[in-house]
Amino acid sequence: MAIALGLLVPVSAFAQAQDAGDITFAVPDAGRVTLGVFDNSGKLVRTLHRLATEKDFRVGLNGYTTRWDGRDDAGRRLPAGRYHLRGYLVGDISVEGENFLFNDWALADDAPPIRKILGFSLLESGGGVLLVEAPELTVARYSAEKGFLWKREVSLGGSVGSVGSVGSVGSPPLLAANSTFAYVVAADMLTLFELETGEPTISPLAATGATSLTATDSALFWTSPTGVFRTDLPSSGNATAVPFAPPPPTVIDAASGRIVAHAEEGVFLKKGDAAPEKVPLAATANSLSLGSGDTFWFTGTEPGSFDRLIGQASFSGEVLRVLRTDAGDPQPEFIRASRTRDQFVAMEVLPGLQRLRCMARAEDGTWTIDWQRTIEDCRNFGFGKDGRPVADAKEIPQAKEVTIRLDENPLTGRHDTLALRVQRTGPPNPATMLVTRDGLVIADVSNRPDVVRTAIRRGDKPDTISLLQGNGTSVEQFSIRKLRRILPIDAGGVDLP
Repeated sequence: MAIALGLLVPVSAFAQAQDAGDITFAVPDAGRVTLGVFDNSGKLVRTLHRLATEKDFRVGLNGYTTRWDGRDDAGRRLPAGRYHLRGYLVGDISVEGENFLFNDWALADDAPPIRKILGFSLLESGGGVLLVEAPELTVARYSAEKGFLWKREVSLGGSVGSVGSVGSVGSPPLLAANSTFAYVVAADMLTLFELETGEPTISPLAATGATSLTATDSALFWTSPTGVFRTDLPSSGNATAVPFAPPPPTVIDAASGRIVAHAEEGVFLKKGDAAPEKVPLAATANSLSLGSGDTFWFTGTEPGSFDRLIGQASFSGEVLRVLRTDAGDPQPEFIRASRTRDQFVAMEVLPGLQRLRCMARAEDGTWTIDWQRTIEDCRNFGFGKDGRPVADAKEIPQAKEVTIRLDENPLTGRHDTLALRVQRTGPPNPATMLVTRDGLVIADVSNRPDVVRTAIRRGDKPDTISLLQGNGTSVEQFSIRKLRRILPIDAGGVDLP
């Protein structure tokens, strides 16, 4: 005879324990059963069933029958005494992934776990190449339409290096690209990555102390405290100095026999073999990129202002257009522009936040956003005071558990309460689970292996929970609903001789 969902028939009789003794208890005919064995102190010593279905039991007129051999989860024989068997019937609760938070890159298929963007090169064929901390130093080709086409960890001296080991040599890792290769300088080593396949080749060339890097189809240029250097491509491992006075620039870009550079005295333009000439730019630039025609793009500040801007200027120093940022918005720090069309990608930052934004000029002269991706430092994520997820919750106390009021027990007329919390298991089967205070599993949430932090709070309704989990680079949000449809099961006790 079918029993209506929610009906609970407790079994109060104690069974005399024997090895592999039978234990019978009655439950509704729908739902999953989580059942544990507890000692007299209330400690869970054995999980007999974990979200089990009817097929996991012998089913008879008196209910479900299971067996316990008197051992704990590790297979050890437990001491004599009285043990209690109890658990929960879990109804049709739902676990739904809602969103990825604080890292737009995580939405792309097969995305590397990007923690920080270190460099970007815009490709004339579309998309670009990223140099990122993920958490190892990684180079990846990216398309706004197709996502990540390939990704490769950067080898340092024959081994994959972390970003920390790159920083230890004193120079940040650098990226440049042309139509056939992406070039990465890290720890003074130059590695070439085929643009189509991502296959790497380590060059014998040493770009010692490089501070800026750029590539044309015929040459690779870089700056260092000792000067400007170039190597013809494909690189033979030999570098030649490029005459450049005044003192060596810190930022450089090159295309079609022209070099635009920024030094302490300002912006300089070098054409062919001619000496560099100062560009009378009425702004202070901190990043430069050659654009279409006889123009270049820059990020910097205007005289008397501390607010960053993006500008385009002619080689004569005339500022052709300016894109200013609103107060409180991310500030432009780095720019890479197209040589053939009015398009650029800008890196914009705030403390703990990076935004990479690609903009293009429409036919009517307005600037539109082709795409943008934002990443926040979310290693201390959690819920804010208003209940919304925040990237940094280190000053906000986080709940350890959430108490849910369950459906009315038809036999007792009571509405029991149940305290639920998040639990992680490690290898070989890592998982995120929703468990009771005493450790019985109520719901499986995720088998993501790299989770390092979780957070929990009550959801938008009394019987819902919002759960966050993250790996230090992105955060997933889950909604767990219909939690009131959980009912306690008392399967009686066992006297273990």
